[in-house]
Amino acid sequence: MVNDFITSFAAEEHRAYAARFHTDLAEAVTRRRGRAVEAAMCPGGQGDINSPLIAETRVFVALCSGAYYQDQGCGSDWAVFEHRLHLVPAQFRPSCPPSRVLVRWQPADPPSRLPLAPIISGEVTDGYASKGVYGILREEGARSRAYRDAVDDIAAAVCVGRECSPPEVLLGELPELAIPFPRDAAVARASQAKVPQPRRAEEDPDRPSVFLSYAHEEDGDVHKGKVEALYHRLHAEGIDARMDTAAHRKGPQHWPRWMRKQFNEVDFVLAVVSPAYKRRAEHEEAPGKGDGVGYEADFILDERVTDRQWYERILLVSFPEHGRAYVPDFLRGPTLYTVDPETGEGDLPELVDYVKSKAPRAPR
Repeated sequence: MVNDFITSFAAEEHRAYAARFHTDLAEAVTRRRGRAVEAAMCPGGQGDINSPLIAETRVFVALCSGAYYQDQGCGSDWAVFEHRLHLVPAQFRPSCPPSRVLVRWQPADPPSRLPLAPIISGEVTDGYASKGVYGILREEGARSRAYRDAVDDIAAAVCVGRECSPPEVLLGELPELAIPFPRDAAVARASQAKVPQPRRAEEDPDRPSVFLSYAHEEDGDVHKGKVEALYHRLHAEGIDARMDTAAHRKGPQHWPRWMRKQFNEVDFVLAVVSPAYKRRAEHEEAPGKGDGVGYEADFILDERVTDRQWYERILLVSFPEHGRAYVPDFLRGPTLYTVDPETGEGDLPELVDYVKSKAPRAPR
């Protein structure tokens, strides 16, 4: 069976920590997809033993570190997946392929011409930037928010990458591949000089912004995971997407004030409809449950009453399993964008095109 992802890591890494991360990542991806995934660990230092797995896996997850860039076995595995990436025609090949997920395991400079492990979501905690996932796991533990947030971000990237996997190859079809990691150990070294900095929307005033208004369904975070996948896809498209989980990671918030600020500042509000969203937007939920959606729905209703073109800024979004039946009554009528954030199918291209091409005034 083809693996959804493999975890490539250096033979010198602490295997117990790598195994814990691999297991936690598989569980996080399973939660997001709503079904079990297949995954395998591929330690370095094994020559070509990992090649059959690398030749067919959907996503290549690399635990980047100084030790990783010195491990020739990891270099061999990297080369096999890189060969697969280059089977995609150049005009369709992204510069940062989503199917290769680079994890900042420990801070290190990569060899020349190889990419630096990026900030996966465009927002990052100081711990992830300065210590890497291994440092967080070792110093703060697997129950820490920083570790769980990092795993969630990486799981979201794996889900996106899974739908963009390059063509599989047969081992007999592989040419002689150059290993991209130099044997000079001095090339790969721990470094604080290239700690990536968070990308902030205010640095690009022309970047369109959206606020994701959604409800937390009682489904084990499956719906929430899909909203986060949409958040990540919008970020990948150059859109300044905003949602509560990203804000929560930055520290305590005054949530009513935060919601009003987002609603006022953004170019668009995406109302992600679902059973709980309809109940709470219509104030039919049990008292004290899901009040956040009630606040946001009141903001939307105010704009609907005062602005005849409200539907140009308040955009209705549904995942395939829900649909128009869960649109709140006071929002019925406008276009409903049905999107699958995990595959990118449905109306996602149309939604992205509209957001990028239109810049309605946001009420201030």
